[in-house]
Order: sequence, then structure tokens, then C-alpha cells
Amino acid sequence: MNRREFLKITAVTAGVLAGGSTLKSLIDSSSTVVGESRLLMGTIINLTLIARTRDEGQKAVQTTFAALENMVRIFDTRQQDGPLARLNRDGHLENPPSELVAILEQSIAISELTNGAFDITVKPVLDAYQAGSQHIESALASVGYRQILISDTMIQFANADVQITLDGIAKGKVVDTGIQVLGSLGFQHVLVEAGGDLFANGSHLDAKPWKIAVQHPRQADHPWLTSFEISGQAVATSGDYMHTFTSDYHLNHIIDPRKGISPPELCSATVTAPDTTLADALGTAVMVMGLADGLALIDQLDGVEALLVTKQLGRYPSPGFPQL
Repeated sequence: MNRREFLKITAVTAGVLAGGSTLKSLIDSSSTVVGESRLLMGTIINLTLIARTRDEGQKAVQTTFAALENMVRIFDTRQQDGPLARLNRDGHLENPPSELVAILEQSIAISELTNGAFDITVKPVLDAYQAGSQHIESALASVGYRQILISDTMIQFANADVQITLDGIAKGKVVDTGIQVLGSLGFQHVLVEAGGDLFANGSHLDAKPWKIAVQHPRQADHPWLTSFEISGQAVATSGDYMHTFTSDYHLNHIIDPRKGISPPELCSATVTAPDTTLADALGTAVMVMGLADGLALIDQLDGVEALLVTKQLGRYPSPGFPQL
């Protein structure tokens, strides 16, 4: 898949997030900040919005969370009777929800773009590590995004041992859906965050862009690696410190789907992009690809920037990465 074909697939989502000339764009002295947090899909989802009244804002929050809860039922493997869990269990799913088809198609597109550095069929390898299994090689045999077959009426696996995890992309989709729902309700000044992946639109109550801080991957006493202002943009960070199987971070939840090991070069990758689904997946992919290949990929994509941090804590931003 070439860059132009990939951008066609992602353009619809980005267009929805960037649009909205009819949204409520004025912030005045009577405006108020409304926020709420909930646990969904094993992570904390935070909604923050600027509303004319608290009641108006709270109604929007409730409507948005209801939409997110419905979507999570589709994507979360913990939902035993949900579509993704049934697909993993049975190896096929008839008449799949359009939301599941869309995220699988985007996942496959990103796999093609990254030469398999991002691959949602890595689940058997992750499961083997989490269980303390030594049978990584046999788990690798079932990995491969080309084994996901999608037709008009069915999703099926070419290999009976294929398993899918959307952990590397679903948080981004949750954020984008939250932004879209709030936009449809007339709210432009909003921030939606899921487990560190976020999209910020408009501005905060002081009419300034939202200020974002990136966690330092190693220094607990100095929690921020960097900070910057954004508006109309997504940010997602992947890091070896988020879920590590060993105290030296050598083996962690980020696994190269092609090799079955954690990538050795980077400890953190922060990506800014037009939508959070893309930023989320690219953060994982760039961690796997490493410094040179990761920055080369970022350079090919319009509207995408990154800050990559090596294990030695060297910082390597792409030319357009935001700075304060």
C-alpha cells in the first residue's frame, strides 16, 4: 500500500474531527468547565468541555459516555458476548458491526504502511508472555494481519489460531468517537483523553490552546518529558514503561509482531496526528520500527509529527513536532 492510498483511508476520520463551522465557538465570562472520568475498556476515559451552563455540559457528557459504552462493547475482548470476543473464539463473525469492520480495515492499512510493525494479530504472543510461556515461536506462527479476511457479510481468519487485540488502536478510536459525538452536540472546545491518548479541540476557558504534557519515560521525580500547546490535533504516546514484564524494561507490552520480542532501541514515542486512531497506532508502530525507520515514516505522512526517545534518553523530534 502506498502513502496516497493510506491517506485516502484515514482522510474521512480526520475530516470529521476537523470540521464543524456551525459549532458553538464562543467562550464568554459565563462559560464553565465540565468534566467527568469513567473506567471503560480497562482504562480511564476523561471528558473535558467548555459549556455555556453546567447542566448543558453534563447532559453532553452523559450522552457521549453512552455512545462510548456502546462502542466499547464491540471492541473490548473482555465483553465475552461481544463481537470481537466471538470473532476470536469462533474464527469468524457473520454480519459484523460496521464499526468493527472499519477499525479492522484501518488496522490492516496501517500494517501495510508499516511493513507489519503494527499488527493486531500479535495477541497470541502477548498472551504467551503474560502467562510466562516459553512457547513464543509457536505463538508467532499465528501472527499475520493478512490472515484477516473481510467480506461484505463476514470477517474470518485464515488460520484457526489467529487472535486479535485492538489495544494498540482502540483507545484512539474511543477518543475520536468522543470528539465526534461532542461535536454533533455543538461543543467545539473539548478535550477527550483515554489512557494518555487524546484529542484537543478549540481552547480552554482562558481562550488559550490546551497545554499537553508528555510523561518522562524514566525519571519519576521529573514527570514531564516535554509540554506543548495544541488545538485541533491528536496526541498519543507509547512507551516501554507503561507495562513491563522485566524491571529493566527489556521485555514489555510493546512486541515486534515479526520477531516476537520487544524492540531494543526506543523507550518512548509521542505522535501528533489529525486523528487519535492514527496517532495511537503509529505510536506503537514507530516504537517497533526504531529511530531511523520511525522518523522516515513520520516524514512521509502529512500532518503527522513525532518525538522519539532512545533507551539512552536521547530526544529526536521530527522537524514539525510542537515545542513551547
